[in-house]
Amino acid sequence: MRSLRLGLDVVMLALLLRQVLATIRHSREIIITDAVRRIQHDGYNVERHTVITKDGYVLTLHRIPQVQLHENGTLGTVLRRPVVFLLSGLYASSDVWLLNGREDSLAYLLWRAGYDVWLGNNRGNIYCRHNLWLNTTEREFWNFSWHEMSVYDMPAQIDYVLRTSGVARMHFVGISQGGTVFLVLNSMLPQYNAVFKTATLLAPVAYVSNTQSGLAKIIGPVLGTRNYVSKMLEGIEMFSTNKFFKKFLSMTCLENEKPLVCITRLWPAVGYDTRFLNKTLLPDLMANFPAGGSVKQLMHYFQGYVSTKFRQYDYGPERNWLHYQQLEPPEYALENVSTPITIFFAENDYIVAPADIWRLVSRLPNVEAVYKVPWKRWNHFDFICGLGVREYIFDNIVLSMNRYEQRRRR
Repeated sequence: MRSLRLGLDVVMLALLLRQVLATIRHSREIIITDAVRRIQHDGYNVERHTVITKDGYVLTLHRIPQVQLHENGTLGTVLRRPVVFLLSGLYASSDVWLLNGREDSLAYLLWRAGYDVWLGNNRGNIYCRHNLWLNTTEREFWNFSWHEMSVYDMPAQIDYVLRTSGVARMHFVGISQGGTVFLVLNSMLPQYNAVFKTATLLAPVAYVSNTQSGLAKIIGPVLGTRNYVSKMLEGIEMFSTNKFFKKFLSMTCLENEKPLVCITRLWPAVGYDTRFLNKTLLPDLMANFPAGGSVKQLMHYFQGYVSTKFRQYDYGPERNWLHYQQLEPPEYALENVSTPITIFFAENDYIVAPADIWRLVSRLPNVEAVYKVPWKRWNHFDFICGLGVREYIFDNIVLSMNRYEQRRRR
């Protein structure tokens, strides 16, 4: 009897192990951690492009082109269509524009509306971890903030997109840090304003003195000032981009945990009020965010929290003099940003407070529209993965671009 019971236990254990392995195998098929594979999985054509910046960083862009379809079903040449460039936020990548699925993701909505869609990436994320002269093990590789992304990464990507697509101008959509990079680019290099037909900024981060972020309030006074700790953290990678580790986390989130447990891992980025976060996207979100970057990116924001200004990186009086020929870093000349801009913001945004949005608006010379999300509990990450984000935000972005293109054709 004892041997029979032992045999049954072994059989049950084997069945349980088989079920676990099947679950993991099924999860691996669902969770995709590469933009090219995801776009192909969703049924769209995709291209991968490589760009090299002036300081040697190798960046990867993803393109969803409009392709001619022959009568026999084969693909022909790439068609010239209006271009849209999408840029993600802090420690994110081009994947965030794809997480809402083949029907509701902004990238796909724009493609179905007839646009040539380009997804940008910045140095340090999972698609941009190479430099011609530096290795990721060297501190100098990670010694950058979003300022370098603005004055090196963006010009390289924008110039390449224009050259490859054969157009002279494009539309831009950026979320969070993507908005920061756009504002800094056109402040520092105002000639790029002529390149953009329109710009839509979702919760753009510029002024952050009124942020509700607990990280800013607790760590900001330390890392946002010049001291031994902040100096040591320059040149340090912020997050690991190990795909297997993030995929493991997303699989456990999918199979074993309640949504609230998974959400707590994202609280520093999304805030504590996650009522509108689309929780069915959590496994994919955990697998693709964070996508990597430097500590210096976050410290640059913390400096803005401490100084209450939107300005270049503060190296301390002596190094500031070497960099800027003045003791304090210069503020960004937002008056140079002449591109027509539309801004979406939320009253409950954990990162960007309404007061900081209105302060930004007051300095921009060509704001066409400012929309406040009507739902009071809408939070920062909901701009990309919120319930209703397509109906209220994405569809309006497409509609606005369509109107612009129709006016231009008249």
